Amino acid sequence: MTGINRVALAKAVEALQGMAYEHRLHILILLRAGEATPTELAEAVPAHSTAVSHHLRHLIHAGLVRRRREGRQVFYSLPDEATGRLVDDVLRYAAE
Repeated sequence: MTGINRVALAKAVEALQGMAYEHRLHILILLRAGEATPTELAEAVPAHSTAVSHHLRHLIHAGLVRRRREGRQVFYSLPDEATGRLVDDVLRYAAE
């Protein structure tokens, strides 16, 4: 394979590393259904809220999650449909 786009390759590696933990992938699956607060995510994963915050920071850094503040409340969501398709594709791959 020639002409590999190094920037795209680095972005792909960062995304795969970002979702390569059970709790992080679970968070992405939950966010596939819509935005959620850290408390909602901690209850659903289940994990301590500190652990969820740690995972969310990694997911944001990897570009897999975005954060929105409304007053004192913080909401997390997937940044775009492409990220949702990536989550779907990973789950489809695992099911085969």
